[in-house]
Amino acid sequence: MQTLVEREEPTTIPSLNSAIKGKTIVCLATQAWNAHWTPVQQVMLRLASTNRVVYVEPFHPPLSWLKRDNSVLRKDRDDGLPNLREAAPNLQVYRPSYGYLPRNMRSPAAHRINSFLYRFEIARLLRKLGLQRPILWAFFAQSLSILDLPWDRIIYDCVDDWPSFFQHPKEKAFVSAIDEQLCRRADIVFVGSDPLLEKKLPFQCRTFVVNHAADIAHFSKAADPQTSIPADLAAIAGPRLGFIGMIDTIRFDATLIQQLADELPVQIIIVGRTMPGAERLLPPHPRIHWLGMRSVEQLPAYLRGMDVLLMPYALNEATRTIYPLKLYEYLATGKPVVTTAIPAVGPMRGLMYVSSSHDDFVQNAQIALQEQDPQMLAARRAYASTRTWEAHVARKLTLLSPRF
Repeated sequence: MQTLVEREEPTTIPSLNSAIKGKTIVCLATQAWNAHWTPVQQVMLRLASTNRVVYVEPFHPPLSWLKRDNSVLRKDRDDGLPNLREAAPNLQVYRPSYGYLPRNMRSPAAHRINSFLYRFEIARLLRKLGLQRPILWAFFAQSLSILDLPWDRIIYDCVDDWPSFFQHPKEKAFVSAIDEQLCRRADIVFVGSDPLLEKKLPFQCRTFVVNHAADIAHFSKAADPQTSIPADLAAIAGPRLGFIGMIDTIRFDATLIQQLADELPVQIIIVGRTMPGAERLLPPHPRIHWLGMRSVEQLPAYLRGMDVLLMPYALNEATRTIYPLKLYEYLATGKPVVTTAIPAVGPMRGLMYVSSSHDDFVQNAQIALQEQDPQMLAARRAYASTRTWEAHVARKLTLLSPRF
């Protein structure tokens, strides 16, 4: 899962030796450019160092910006951002503008109309920009109609097991069908974890694992004594167990946090965005502190003020396939990390406190608080040091080389 906080990204990235160089890439994104920062923006920003990138945001029905959880759409509207704008050198962002119908995933009639509108709008965008047979780099698609446009290649960059995030039967079936067809029709598929590879291989033999990465230099600032702990965190007496990330109803194990607060004399700090419904997961507790979202620029300072970092993931189908962005962000700090036994942490058992049960998690938190080994700190930071986004993109380009 990714750290869901808004950020201002640097607009210059070192050039990469690229199998895709001097090309035009149309990116089907899963969120607005100005929303939470994920592999979608990270990869596209780096590809823009040697290519032209057109980042296409998801379409939305009219008035969707009124929803409480669509604050980014509302801000873009209030700021008067044009539908097509330059967000970084060689990188344009396009926000679809037509009147799409609601219930795209639940109503076949709405989806048929939206599919027609979407294909028409993207075809019109390609003509407006003078693009002929660009590369389609899809992180997902709201309609398969767009695949019928004349693309040079189709790349499906599947960063999560999308069907597992939907509970409604119609939505799950809709997303599963899109996901399968993207795999089948793509020239190559990238996935973020080994369990996800197992799911995609039956649909596409040219599927490869490229694990997520982190902004290592930035998060390493949490280990710098010159980094100041924010006042709101410093005001909370230690010891502090910290979680930084998205709080949702599927992956976040609230009962685990409740047990920690009930059984240990510690303060639990939660920093990040709360998805709709997740605010009811935990009842008020004197030792649980919700600090809300903070910018990525602020996160190293908050991490600096934590004694132990937490990955309290529920064990279910959604977390079986995830490769959390916070994994390397945490390790870059050198601090002790206590996690549940999601498959992604298997290779790092020697660097993290991996817990097989709730009671084990509580015991590991106690042990982690007592850790005084500078070699462990150094080992964590060394392991994370090569997991950069530049290395991540370079790996994908290497896999693409024989196909371009």
